[in-house]
Amino acid sequence: MAGKYTFSVVTVSFNCAGLIAKTIESVLRQDYASLEYIVIDGGSTDGTAEIIREYQDRLAYWCSEPDGGIYQGMNKGIQQAQGDWIIFMNAGDTFADDHVLTQIASYADKERCDILYGDIFTTKDEELRLKTASAPCNKQRMYFCHQAAFAKTSILRKMPFDTRFRMSADFHFFKRCYLMGYRFRHVPVTVAVYDSHGVSHTQRIKGLQDNIRVVKALDKGWDRIKFLCKLYYVVCWLKITKRS
Repeated sequence: MAGKYTFSVVTVSFNCAGLIAKTIESVLRQDYASLEYIVIDGGSTDGTAEIIREYQDRLAYWCSEPDGGIYQGMNKGIQQAQGDWIIFMNAGDTFADDHVLTQIASYADKERCDILYGDIFTTKDEELRLKTASAPCNKQRMYFCHQAAFAKTSILRKMPFDTRFRMSADFHFFKRCYLMGYRFRHVPVTVAVYDSHGVSHTQRIKGLQDNIRVVKALDKGWDRIKFLCKLYYVVCWLKITKRS
């Protein structure tokens, strides 16, 4: 179905020939017609670009060229996007079903907000687990991941991802939005299936360390102290459990 809003779906990929097709197919199966699909590949050498090329007639834009990492690729997608809302569905991720954008469009029409976010399925060892955004956002924590979030394109154009944060630029973006007074709304829609199998212990630690850098950059006063204490505690606990 066509709708009042146009969604820009952006996929960023690099050397993921075994994953990219399922993501592309998932996006192209959406039954919402007002959709543009953008694929940004970071110069893959494993055949990923050749797979993307097979779908090029159904893509609004795609490219394959070296870049500075996932967030630079996401920023390239923002520059190309013409829709009202953007969601990032990166290689290996899929929409939860074929009607997600239709459902989100109905909420976008009713909710006065700047960022809509829903729930996700995580998958590990072929087991699906529903992860709900059970608490409202606050200045310390965003209870969702970017695969479940739709942001207005106008905001992302004003504030693209800060590529200094190599693992937490999305957290930095959403936290800035919250602190600047942009309106967040949770909607009861399961948006995506996120493959968490590839996230290692070391990557979790690095991600939390990048979160610490975000907090140092944005938070002040007692809020800054409290959040840093929590993050340092979790990092120390993960390092201890990694050794055991």
